[in-house]
Amino acid sequence: MKTSAVSASDGLRRWFTLAMVLAGNAIVASIDLGSVGLRTAIAQDSSNISWKSIPDMAQKRWEAGKVVLDDMLYLFGGYTDGPTSIKHVDVFDPKDNSWKQLKDLPSAITHFNAVLDGRTVWFAGGFKDGYPGKAISEVWNYDIDKDAYTAAPSLPESRAAGGLALVGRHLHYIGGLLPDRDTDSPDHWMFDLTNPDAGWNTRAPMPAPRHPFGTVPFEGKIYTMAGQFHHDSGQLDQPRVDIYDPEADSWSTGPALPHGHSHAEGSTFIHGGRIYIIGGHATPEGGRKRIDDDILALTPGGQWKVVGKLPTPLSSPAAAIIGDQLYVGGGSPNGSAVQARMWVGDAP
Repeated sequence: MKTSAVSASDGLRRWFTLAMVLAGNAIVASIDLGSVGLRTAIAQDSSNISWKSIPDMAQKRWEAGKVVLDDMLYLFGGYTDGPTSIKHVDVFDPKDNSWKQLKDLPSAITHFNAVLDGRTVWFAGGFKDGYPGKAISEVWNYDIDKDAYTAAPSLPESRAAGGLALVGRHLHYIGGLLPDRDTDSPDHWMFDLTNPDAGWNTRAPMPAPRHPFGTVPFEGKIYTMAGQFHHDSGQLDQPRVDIYDPEADSWSTGPALPHGHSHAEGSTFIHGGRIYIIGGHATPEGGRKRIDDDILALTPGGQWKVVGKLPTPLSSPAAAIIGDQLYVGGGSPNGSAVQARMWVGDAP
């Protein structure tokens, strides 16, 4: 069995090698025992992104909903200082780095996904009215052109930090927290936009209930990625990926992230045939939770790779690739304070 030499130092970080044999070949993984705990090195395809600071967000926030339309970034709600949940809605135009305020949300909410359907944005559930807030069952849609909100049939029960995704004409709400802010729900409900009077109907439950995870529809299926177990009693980040097939009403397992991860709902998206997860919380197995600066990407059928690094670690930022540029803003540098800075760099 062959191993590769790894340098060692007397500082905070000490490196060693872990050699494993698979199908007769040696695989060497580097493990870092540093001040942030145990961190497993993973496949790297990390470009050196040259980040540029651009004007701050109009409203600093984290845990916000996000969509991109017409090459502009729309941000909804989230936490600001306090933490205090807000109704504030803004749109960012990268052509001149300008912000425009839109009509406030009906409720001050966090911990929700924003889902784009044509020129309409959908929201479901979330935590309402400050911190710790209360889980809600409210469902709304927002007409971008009219700058107006319309109430839709509520979720069957109150939930927060679940995943919302649109496949065809069906909205799916998956997992999330019960009103006790600690119990993860396996419930999975579907809403037919062509038959709203039918309300929300039950579908196959999430195999490993958790929150707040990245959710994207891809190639007719729904990817639910990472997330954590529990909230108020202890937040246990998970690396798992579960994939829902609406045609079969069944779940399968996807490639796991390289470490436990959560708090990147507004920075999880699809671009160029890849799924991106940017920043968030990360907890290596056996290690301590940290704020993440990794930019992860997955090509379906492959494994997760680090394709870049943020200019600073951020929990729950807003991020999107517009044109050939990656925009990142807001979020929390430490899991409690909120910041308003924004950066742009070449998309990895």
